[in-house]
Amino acid sequence: MRGLTGVLVMGAALWCSASAGAAERPDWNWLVVSDGPAAADERAALVAALRLLPRLPSRVAVIDANDAAPEVRSTLKRLDAFVTRGSPVVYVLRQSRLLAGARAGSSLHVHALATVLWHEMAHAEGADEREARKREQALWTSFIRDQRVDPVIALRYLAALDRRPDDAVLAAR
Repeated sequence: MRGLTGVLVMGAALWCSASAGAAERPDWNWLVVSDGPAAADERAALVAALRLLPRLPSRVAVIDANDAAPEVRSTLKRLDAFVTRGSPVVYVLRQSRLLAGARAGSSLHVHALATVLWHEMAHAEGADEREARKREQALWTSFIRDQRVDPVIALRYLAALDRRPDDAVLAAR
């Protein structure tokens, strides 16, 4: 994946820099890595989602599934985001429908993208799938409670989150 190695090296070397001081006044251009013609729109959408989080990740990098090896490309295209073992970087797929909706200005998509980022941050901190989902749903529930999202659509989305297959089903895939 073009540029991914550089992001991994720089992220590993500098991830400690995203400390409490960075959370007070983050350098969004450092925190959110994106290149290409849509970079500014992607960064703006991700910054909007990141501003909704209780705290910031070490780094978010947008990658293009089309740059991946053919054997993993189809899997990546089904994801919105992921983390790799041992790295604090949250990778967001350029093909993500949530990212596309957030880029288009949909508040619902921005909030949903925030919960996905929160879920992946939980994994980066060592949480298993059950705990990551719990954190994701807690954040989404707070958006409903605080009336930040349309309650009817938000409750449908929450129900969809509840209907996801459990860990045993995921492991069998």
